[in-house]
Amino acid sequence: MFQDAVRGHTVMEEHPTRRMQMMCTTSVRWMVNSALGEDDRQKPISRSLYSYQLEEMAKAALDHAITKAIDPDDFEFAALDSGLEVVQRLRWALVQEPDDKTLDFWDKHTRPLDRIKGGNVPYIDRSSLESVVDDYLALPYRSRAMDRLLVKVLVAMEFYAFGDEMMNEKYSLFGFHPSPLKQRHVLLAYLRGLLVSAIFFGGIVALALWTGSEGWIGEIAAGWTSGISVTLFLLLGAISTFALPFAWHTQVKARGNVRNLLLAMNTIYSELRSDGPISAQHIRDSANSATQIGVLWPGPLFAMLDDVIARTGRF
Repeated sequence: MFQDAVRGHTVMEEHPTRRMQMMCTTSVRWMVNSALGEDDRQKPISRSLYSYQLEEMAKAALDHAITKAIDPDDFEFAALDSGLEVVQRLRWALVQEPDDKTLDFWDKHTRPLDRIKGGNVPYIDRSSLESVVDDYLALPYRSRAMDRLLVKVLVAMEFYAFGDEMMNEKYSLFGFHPSPLKQRHVLLAYLRGLLVSAIFFGGIVALALWTGSEGWIGEIAAGWTSGISVTLFLLLGAISTFALPFAWHTQVKARGNVRNLLLAMNTIYSELRSDGPISAQHIRDSANSATQIGVLWPGPLFAMLDDVIARTGRF
């Protein structure tokens, strides 16, 4: 047994690449089983998004270690651990509950517009996600799988946030919703305003005439009060009627702008759903075009795309 152990130790020393491969396998299993709350951290794992991203990151770390001739004794600390922690923290940024055991923490097949319409917007911790991107770009190696996922999630983060605010009833200020898509049509608001004015000024006129008939105020005062109320009603009605076409045009334009922004974001996200190679320059050009019409992308998105463009140009 001792000779077998010595022989095995010698083989491992003669094959540092195999030794580092075993470190990768062990670390990936440990992290997946840890997320599942398994006592046996070396239990065989099944296929999931989490295991896939960890494995791809471990492969990238291994390739980097081989290229840079990193000693196997330094491999975990110098290369492997930092990359796997990026994957771990990305999962935490997309899983709301700390004890959530979900391993498929991002659904690449989902259609954001459908989820937004259904009020089922996924959890995304913006600050944590942006921090993950910063740490990933600080690594001395890259994983194409992580490139694609981070770009997709960064696009989705803005898409979901904007779409949820524009398409769902979140809040209103005195009945006024910030989203043009959820605001009352200006024609209905115009008619409602006329009705409210009619009730208000009509009430004043009725009160003035009644108090005048009862002798509480003079007939002249009642007449002046009624005349002023009618004049104000007509004046406000005329102003509202004059402003109606302009308000209608403004609302139609605002709603059109919101739909254009949603369409631009949806187009980019749809292109990222492809399983084939994706041009980072094309996505950046599309993102720039969307920016010109008003989309406010998170800064790390362009940092990610520029990084990919500087390397292979695709992901």
